[in-house]
Amino acid sequence: MTHTDEPIMARLGDITDHGGKIVEATPDLTDEGISIALDGHLVACPRCGGKYPIIASGRRRHNGKRIAYIGDITTCGATLVRP
Repeated sequence: MTHTDEPIMARLGDITDHGGKIVEATPDLTDEGISIALDGHLVACPRCGGKYPIIASGRRRHNGKRIAYIGDITTCGATLVRP
């Protein structure tokens, strides 16, 4: 059962509003078998021409790093979205 008011964890391959995607995530935390992104993990951004870290805003942590959620941003200003 999914609750619509719960934040959605960002996963490897999720996209950004700049047309990029998450290219780094932790292999030891998954959602439906897909690795979860944490603070500092990288997003490839074609608009800005490089790879940029995620700025995770969630309260939950994994191994000391904040878990990234859909709606978080990257250092280039892209927003994480679910395809």
